[in-house]
Amino acid sequence: MKFIFRVFAGFLLLIFLSFPSYSQTKNLIGQVVDTLSQPISYANVVAVNQTTQKIGAFAITNGDGRFKLALTPGSEYLLRISFVGYKKFERTISDWSPDEPIQVILSTDETMLDQVEVVTELPVTMQGDTLTYKTDAFTTGTERKLKDVLEKLPGFEIDEDGGVKVQGKKVDKVMVDGKNFFDGDTKLATKNLPANAVDRVQVLKNFNEVAPVRGLDTDESLALNIQLKDGKKRMVFGDLTAGGGPKERYLGHANAFYYSPKLNLNLIADANNVGELPFTLQDYFRFSGGLEGLGRRTGSSISLSGEDMGIPMAQRNNAASLETALGAFNFNFRPSSKWRHSGFIIGSSSENKLGSNSQRTYLRDDENNQEILTSASTVENSYGLMKYSATYTPREETYVKYSVFGKTSDIQNRNIMDSDFGTFRQQLDNIQTRKPYSIQQKGEWYHAPSEKRVFSMEVNWEKKYQDPLYDLTTNQKPFVNLLPIMDQKQYRFLQQQEVHSRTMEGAFNYYQILNATNHVNLSLGYSDTRQDMISSLSQVASGENYPEFENDNRFGIQDLYLGFTYKTKWKDFILSPSLFTHRYAWQDRQFEDLMEQDKILFLPGMYAKWAIKSNKSLTYRYQATANFMDVQQLAEGYIIQDYNSIFTGNRLLENGFYSNHSLNYSHYDFFSSMTVYGSLNWQRKRNDMVTTTDFRGINRFLTVLNIEPVNETMNGNINLDKKFNTFKISGGGRWNTFTTNNLINDVVNQNRQFSQTYEAKATTTFFKKVEVDLSYTFSTNQYKGQSTQNTFNTHTPKIELDWDIWKGLKLNTDYALNTYTNKGAGTKSEFDFWNAFLSYQGKSSPLEIRLTVWNILDTRSIRRDSFTDNLISSYSYLVQPRYGLITVKWDI
Repeated sequence: MKFIFRVFAGFLLLIFLSFPSYSQTKNLIGQVVDTLSQPISYANVVAVNQTTQKIGAFAITNGDGRFKLALTPGSEYLLRISFVGYKKFERTISDWSPDEPIQVILSTDETMLDQVEVVTELPVTMQGDTLTYKTDAFTTGTERKLKDVLEKLPGFEIDEDGGVKVQGKKVDKVMVDGKNFFDGDTKLATKNLPANAVDRVQVLKNFNEVAPVRGLDTDESLALNIQLKDGKKRMVFGDLTAGGGPKERYLGHANAFYYSPKLNLNLIADANNVGELPFTLQDYFRFSGGLEGLGRRTGSSISLSGEDMGIPMAQRNNAASLETALGAFNFNFRPSSKWRHSGFIIGSSSENKLGSNSQRTYLRDDENNQEILTSASTVENSYGLMKYSATYTPREETYVKYSVFGKTSDIQNRNIMDSDFGTFRQQLDNIQTRKPYSIQQKGEWYHAPSEKRVFSMEVNWEKKYQDPLYDLTTNQKPFVNLLPIMDQKQYRFLQQQEVHSRTMEGAFNYYQILNATNHVNLSLGYSDTRQDMISSLSQVASGENYPEFENDNRFGIQDLYLGFTYKTKWKDFILSPSLFTHRYAWQDRQFEDLMEQDKILFLPGMYAKWAIKSNKSLTYRYQATANFMDVQQLAEGYIIQDYNSIFTGNRLLENGFYSNHSLNYSHYDFFSSMTVYGSLNWQRKRNDMVTTTDFRGINRFLTVLNIEPVNETMNGNINLDKKFNTFKISGGGRWNTFTTNNLINDVVNQNRQFSQTYEAKATTTFFKKVEVDLSYTFSTNQYKGQSTQNTFNTHTPKIELDWDIWKGLKLNTDYALNTYTNKGAGTKSEFDFWNAFLSYQGKSSPLEIRLTVWNILDTRSIRRDSFTDNLISSYSYLVQPRYGLITVKWDI
């Protein structure tokens, strides 16, 4: 490892040595104002080298109209400054002082003809809430996918999962030429759209496709619109990739896109066993969220148990083997200006093998609290998702939309485990299977009969089904003192469940626009959720059935609400208080026993925003939420949740009352090339529904109840990045802390967790050929219960290198060293990963050849930790061994 650290230190030294090279440039600073001496924000400033006729530097003025250009002294430049609605300014500059700012006055262009031509040539333009980037001004031609393009744009950040942030704010939707790309999913867009098809990237702030209510809500949605090059319209484009390697490794990937003014078609296909995840479980959950429910906007929340729970999150860094396949089709068809049809179909399957060894500490005050658990899992998943939407807009003031969304899954998870409590050891084999499905339909109508009034109506219908089957086999008698079980050599139990859920809801809204800065919104809505649940347990080969494990339940909850929202703007402030009055009624029938309750709740909310400057804002949100139970939390028949835990519901549950506060700050300065953004979220849970634990030997008996002490959660983050010509630094931190009160063996127990993560990164380019990223991450998780506490630390230095070696020959490599410490056990471990990618693609050639080697150092396991209401776990996961792959890609 000493060699690796020397390499890391050497790169740090190179970065510091690169600073003197910046002295070869000299800054030209200035300010752009109008004829009234008011600063002009977002004006484009371009310096064109008069010898080479290429852009020497460009900038965007900040909120004070200031700009800064790094130019090479001794050259003559044409300084060109422009902004929509103003006459273009041009001046030749050959000598300047970095300490003497220049002032540029732009006068109004009444004809507004010249500016239309200028907009098409400028790298960045700002018009209203739309920020447009001309991508050719930022890219080098070596980019492969949209992700590579966006990473070059100022203010953009792309994470490993394909999520996109602009100036610190998450992008909610991605469109291509104004049409949704796979329902706006950022990952499928960033990892599949070819870079050479992108002409411009538009950032659409406060996006809302519904014209009648545009500007009336407080969602602040952010969308990207990818504009294609003219040559990519009315034609098929994309790429095909195929590869193979030793140990029967394979990879196949295909993208095909067709865009025209009326019809857009997108096709994505992928199959591989090398850990490339075209569609992850996170993607599935994001898509399977379906159509947005109506109740959450008013503060109502019903905790319907997820029909897909229990699936491990398999990734390259925690799975011994991964085999995945994906087929996805998306279409947009606009036969006329009034009608638009869109939708997608996604099918995905995977077979993953996972292995782990964990040290578990149960939060109990006796000595029997340590377990060593070894697990080998095989997970087979198949998913199918579809969505269709029809939108009718006969005129701008009317919007009608119908959507249907469906999903189905086939999930099987088999775990072979060895559990060692020291005095009690057992071998277990459990299989969890389920084939859930859901279908949802939604209708929307918006109409503005005049400039002062807007009406809307939304209806939503949803049906869900889940059928989890739990198959447990063990060599030891399970659940001693809980079940009357005859002695056998092997014990096998089958637990069957069926849960049907149906939701119907509707909402009517009336908006009265009082004036340009004030409006009110009246809401009237109703929702009805009903669930049926049956379950049973049987012992194979014994004929035993257990009545205490039987459930035959019906649960229903109705919510009738009336709401009032007021929104006003005063100078740089926007305020929007709201109040919703809810009348709840719910019924719980278990076998023939019926219980009914009802109550009235007032749920206030507040939205406040301070637009400090055009590029700086502070936003606060508050929402009171009533959180209700579902049928599985009420059912009092026993349910086996795990090989050593049994759960029973509680019919006497009341709703929890949550207070949610969030604060968001954003600051992006074009003049200093610096971005600062952060957020703080605080949630107080009164009368919270918590899981309580009664330890009985090595087993856990779980139930749920409302607890009087307040549970709290707080998380925050702050990020900063700044660019110095070809050198960029960034850093930040994330914090999460929660306090949870529950009962363990009838004793009040308070659990605390405080997790911290700090990151620092430096990026620079040498000789315009080599880009080096150095980063360091430190994370620590502190867990503390009534009788147990532990701290886990991880240090991760990382090096990434992108080297354009010669005429299309490119090397990408990355190395990360992880040092993991378990303070409670007094153990320390190191694991590192080194990957390398060598590719060649000639200029203007559609063919790319790529050699990839993953996990060069052949690391076999990593360390992780987790915390629940009743145990702390430290895991060692098996990971994929070293393997190589040769791939060939052909651009269509």
